Amino acid sequence: MRAAPNRRSTFVAILGLLLAVALAAGTALAAKPKQRAHFTGYTNQPAVEGFRAPVKFTVSSDGRALSNFTFGTFGCFGAGGFRPGVNPYTGNSLIHVAKVKVTASGQISQVATSSYTVQGQTTTTTLTIAGRFSNPKKASGTITFSQAVTGAFHSSCGPAMRTFSASAH
Repeated sequence: MRAAPNRRSTFVAILGLLLAVALAAGTALAAKPKQRAHFTGYTNQPAVEGFRAPVKFTVSSDGRALSNFTFGTFGCFGAGGFRPGVNPYTGNSLIHVAKVKVTASGQISQVATSSYTVQGQTTTTTLTIAGRFSNPKKASGTITFSQAVTGAFHSSCGPAMRTFSASAH
């Protein structure tokens, strides 16, 4: 006589198969970026004087890194006194990260710091960039950052989070 299949073994096998399919689908959602492509886009920070917070970067020749990753922000401290019709996203309102890692499957991941000094006050931004390429010419993700000011005045803020999306042109 043949024994009836064990229901628990069947359930575990099906669950394992579903998990494998889910992991494969998650990896498939990311795509490799177009090599040497220049990307531009925006964060979800509200527009100021009609200007949106930019994000830009260039994909390396091997597709495994983003160079000159730059995004616009007034930080978690904020800012004010904007002149009408003048783009406020210049100078120190642009945060620069030299290099951001990209996995073979198109996932973006980097922890970095960036700093600048004005009148003896140094602002250091610590940030985490995470995201993915949905296709070779489109990327999206999050930028989470905290800031610390040192000098005569000391303060810190954050973390703050912005989402971003960018496309190759």
